[in-house]
Amino acid sequence: LHTRALAMDERGRVLDYKMTSQCASGSGQFLENIARYLGVSHDEIGELSLQARQPEKVSSICAVLAETDVINMVSRGITTADILRGVHESMAERFARLLRSLQFEGAVFVSGGLASDIGMLAALRDALAKKSVAGGAAPEVVTHETAIFAGAIGAALWGGFRYRKLGQGGVAWTAEQN
Repeated sequence: LHTRALAMDERGRVLDYKMTSQCASGSGQFLENIARYLGVSHDEIGELSLQARQPEKVSSICAVLAETDVINMVSRGITTADILRGVHESMAERFARLLRSLQFEGAVFVSGGLASDIGMLAALRDALAKKSVAGGAAPEVVTHETAIFAGAIGAALWGGFRYRKLGQGGVAWTAEQN
């Protein structure tokens, strides 16, 4: 439930790595919980966020308190689109701070569950543009349609590596043991 940022060179070697130490309010799971409370499906989140007219930012970095903020927004009559965009903006500002701490050059590649959320990507682009250094260009934010599977692919690669390493005299797990 943490956000990670990596700076890599052109060969894919990790140069720097940072991870949020904040509560889960910066995670996709948090966003899904908010959407569920608002009665919005996962597929609708991004599109609704883009329709916002007056986003209402979530002030807290604690997921429990942020959810309380959202409940209060609903009771005040704030639209679902404005709530979702506010949540996206709050998350994007945290992500932008994390990215800026890496002092990287080049594009930002978004992977994981939020990579398919067009509202989140738009909020991240906006946050990075606001925080661009002394009039410099904001980094490009890119993703790929299969980027949501990055964690699963990484886990499979690591599992294959561990299987080969442990298979040489160690204990190996198989599907039949499940």
